[in-house]
Amino acid sequence: MTTDILYSFRRCPYAIRVRWALLICEIKVEIREVDLKNKPIEFMNKSRTKTVPILLKKNNEVIEESLDIIIWALSESEKENIKKFYNPKNKEKEILEIISENDHSFKYHLDRFKYSARFNASEEDYHYLEATKFIKKWNKILTNNRWIIGDKPSIADWCIWPFVRQFKIACESQKKTNYFDDPIKNWLGYFEKHQQFKKLMHKFDPWKPSKNKEYFDFN
Repeated sequence: MTTDILYSFRRCPYAIRVRWALLICEIKVEIREVDLKNKPIEFMNKSRTKTVPILLKKNNEVIEESLDIIIWALSESEKENIKKFYNPKNKEKEILEIISENDHSFKYHLDRFKYSARFNASEEDYHYLEATKFIKKWNKILTNNRWIIGDKPSIADWCIWPFVRQFKIACESQKKTNYFDDPIKNWLGYFEKHQQFKKLMHKFDPWKPSKNKEYFDFN
């Protein structure tokens, strides 16, 4: 194996934030799009959790958590000053706390709002209102700062925006209105209108062992 391999799924917010980090860090990987309804045996054998994304390194080490893959990408990047995204003014603790808040509390309510039919449809509005509490909290932060942590972007922004985007998509699907105020709307718009967004969301066909290699490349 000559290139690190990313098992990904185009719409998964965890995979989106990993691919975003790879683009910003300018790390090229072989990409393998996983059909979640027909997961390849190679992926199943490598993944303990059986969920995407996972990174298979050249030395066959597997990184399973999206945040760990992001931190790996920062460590591998040859871009100047790339570490600033994780260490703006020594705020690692604050960054990790707000990412944890997103990954556990916000996502819990987001899933039960977006996929209410899978959980309890009668509680859809409850989970929508609970999710909006986080949106309002982050909006308040963004009223005073351009970014989630102070005046510079960080991996907190990288990790949270795909889930906020998923919330927006769910709101549009379920005919919700006035779910965003301008600060968080503009913050999300930065990523959705970014020149790399089209590349970020490129649609790869599901990977098969017989398929030619495809690469997720920052160039």
